[in-house]
Amino acid sequence: MIRARPMMSSPTKKRGGTSAHPVRAAGRGGLRRLAGPVLAAGLAVGQLAAASSLDISDRYSPLNRKRPVRPETRYIILHTTEGSEAGSLRKVRKYGEAHYFITAAGKVYRIIDRRKIAAHAGRSMWGGRTNLDAMSIGIEVVGTYDRDINAAQYDALRELLRQLKGLYKIRDRDVLPHSMVAYGRPNRFHRANHRGRKRCGAIFARPDVRRRLGLAKRPPSDPDVLAGRLKVGDPDLQRMLFAATAPAPRQAILSGDSGPAAAGSAAPSSASGNGGGDSMVISRGRNAWSIAREAYDHPTTVYVFPDGTRTRGDEIADWDRIPAGTTVHLSEEEPEQEFEGFLEIGKDGDTIPDLAGDAAREATTIYFFPSGLIRTGAELAADASLRKMLAAPPKGTRLLVGYVYGGYVRARRSAYAIARSKWNYPSTFYRLPTGRILSGDEVDEASIPFRTLVFFQN
Repeated sequence: MIRARPMMSSPTKKRGGTSAHPVRAAGRGGLRRLAGPVLAAGLAVGQLAAASSLDISDRYSPLNRKRPVRPETRYIILHTTEGSEAGSLRKVRKYGEAHYFITAAGKVYRIIDRRKIAAHAGRSMWGGRTNLDAMSIGIEVVGTYDRDINAAQYDALRELLRQLKGLYKIRDRDVLPHSMVAYGRPNRFHRANHRGRKRCGAIFARPDVRRRLGLAKRPPSDPDVLAGRLKVGDPDLQRMLFAATAPAPRQAILSGDSGPAAAGSAAPSSASGNGGGDSMVISRGRNAWSIAREAYDHPTTVYVFPDGTRTRGDEIADWDRIPAGTTVHLSEEEPEQEFEGFLEIGKDGDTIPDLAGDAAREATTIYFFPSGLIRTGAELAADASLRKMLAAPPKGTRLLVGYVYGGYVRARRSAYAIARSKWNYPSTFYRLPTGRILSGDEVDEASIPFRTLVFFQN
């Protein structure tokens, strides 16, 4: 067994578990360590804490202890839960999907230490940069993408943003809705990488909402669409994100409510951010992808046909023949975020170019064939006997694009020696000798079996 080098532990909890300061450092002397950055932002530590009106406390994810320290902080990403408060908080804590969670009553919970990586942005791109989890703070707000937040939430989010922007010197235009940075891979409904994977947080692109949050500027356009890196997959969403004016949002959630559905209710949530009701029903112009986005063919997504028949997403073969009136039910408990991780032939695209594009023959594209064979694109291209597998890969072949083939864990070669600080990133993958694949979140930091293969982002 190999002992992987542990990263920083979770912050030491103050007695009572509550503090007005969202960015306090861990352990004894934490405020002294923060004094430099805070003073650089023009605020003394004492002033920052005293000025805060935040009702903030710790609800740390069990994954917080394992998450690595984030190498840089360029952005703040704003999310809406698109589901009930109770279910969303449970899921966000379980999977470590945000740094902060703001309830309908304006309470703020710390989920992941602000210095560490939270799995909140998933497959994301902004200005050519990808995997924004490694360079951003994620804030989850109870609500839906098209519904205004309430006064208590405005107060809490505005103050939290003020403190975080000051600490990290983040510009207003770099506070972005999740829907503005999330993107999707090619699939049955879209032939190219596309913007529109999520509608989550779109309300925070509205100029009037941003003004109430103390945000003076927003991006005028999508830099990745303009540069040709992405196509527009959801024209309505694109107009919503960048229009000078927008239709008035739906009524705010009252502070006594628990979210789009009552706490503990079974009302479905939507990956597209549509809440429930008619928005979850397939109709003319509204297909499975429009409702469920990349969860459309997931085994936990259930389609209820007009005759009452229930079918899982992974059981449907002909997506063009789903009858109008079919209702889509999505699980609130499944992790929503996808890293720049595994892509599968027959699911995410039909050909290698669909999935890897110009990187198909690169050493940083790794192929996992159903037979168990694992090779890089460069190895396949160099071997005449294997080259045909690039032209006609078996269905079920999986790819990692933009990854390093780290090799095997051995007696004198630990996971840390291979991947360094990325050894426990959620986006790092381990293939155990049994063939099972785990993420950095799932690896036992005390024992990783010999002959485990390690793959980490380039």
